[in-house]
Amino acid sequence: MTYIEVFKVAGAVITSLGGGALIIASFSSWLAGIWAKRMLQNERALHSTKLAKIQTELDSIKQKDITRHNDQLAVYRDAIDLVSEMLRELESLALKTQNSIDEDIKHAFSLNRNKAYGYIFLVSSQNVLNKYNDLIDFMITVIYHGHTCEWSDIRERSDDMLNAMREDLGILDANLSYQGTL
Repeated sequence: MTYIEVFKVAGAVITSLGGGALIIASFSSWLAGIWAKRMLQNERALHSTKLAKIQTELDSIKQKDITRHNDQLAVYRDAIDLVSEMLRELESLALKTQNSIDEDIKHAFSLNRNKAYGYIFLVSSQNVLNKYNDLIDFMITVIYHGHTCEWSDIRERSDDMLNAMREDLGILDANLSYQGTL
């Protein structure tokens, strides 16, 4: 066997092995691609399931938050209605357009202030409850104990309660106050 024949045989062996290696490499690459796609599909499915669960939980939390917010608004409106009715009576006394507070309004105030307290207690912060109590306690001394007061004292306490309610509702801009002259 000559060197030329040895090189030809070696070349044939190398070529045949190289061709097989090329086929094996191509097959391995194709198979790896299929496995990668399957793994990616499984991961997508898993993440999709987790995302759906998280979205459901988020929707539930969002709905509870909306419900709580609406409950707070309803309670605060009732409390404001109660306070407004009594403020109207106190204003009439201060302006001397009437001599005393209407007994029916006094009775409604007595009954509804306790209801409002309970409702505020259920849905509000301690700050709102404190401001509500401060206003109501002040009004009680005027209504039932005959204490005198300046209209500005009642208005300031009312503004404090309203601002506490605004803060509790997430209205976080500056506190509002009466800017008039009376």
